[in-house]
Amino acid sequence: MTHPHQHSAPPSDAGAQATGPQPEVDNRTARWEERYASVEQLWSGHPNDWLPELATDWSPGTALEIGCGEGADVLWLAERGWQVTGLDLSATAVGRLSREAERRGVAARVTGRVHDAGDGLPEGPFDLVTSFYVHGGPEKGSLDLVALLSDAAARVAPGGHLLTAVHAVNPPWHTHHARTYTAGELVEGLAEATDGWEVVVAEERRRHATGPDGQEGSRADAVVCLWRPESPSS
Repeated sequence: MTHPHQHSAPPSDAGAQATGPQPEVDNRTARWEERYASVEQLWSGHPNDWLPELATDWSPGTALEIGCGEGADVLWLAERGWQVTGLDLSATAVGRLSREAERRGVAARVTGRVHDAGDGLPEGPFDLVTSFYVHGGPEKGSLDLVALLSDAAARVAPGGHLLTAVHAVNPPWHTHHARTYTAGELVEGLAEATDGWEVVVAEERRRHATGPDGQEGSRADAVVCLWRPESPSS
């Protein structure tokens, strides 16, 4: 069964200033915090489709999720033995992740952090880094997704994976202006950061979608999974 995908609060702009007021970042943080706080649960609670499809047979290790939201992906991994760090702008979302991890008995394998990815990513290395539906926009100063994913690639351990999915074609009722990407654009943009890596998946998948008011339509997602080869023996 295909579950509705889970969005999460995007990390802030990679080019944001480290000092002084950052109204755009603050506004985005407040907007996502208000969105999470307005409901008891914002997303489905199911992991994004691509994660169980691709990662079920991978050996558990350490994982980082950028923009984890309420943590469905983090919890799915933790229940399968992974040690997972989830980052999100929303304190409410991260709080829900932490409480659910306690309820499921996997709190020892879950670290939820209220964190602005524009301030840098955890050092790692990680056996898996994921980013699902974290989008940039066309406006000046918006998140540079390729730059963020390039930074994420630097945190991937030899033998590990980088897995991301974004919208390639938005459904017609989308009112936000998030930038869309094809899988080819992402692979090309990441070519330098992932030189010598193996492309596991790079494709667009179109699927039926239902809008918030019951509208029928379709969307397409770009899915990219890259594998970093083991370091050669010295």
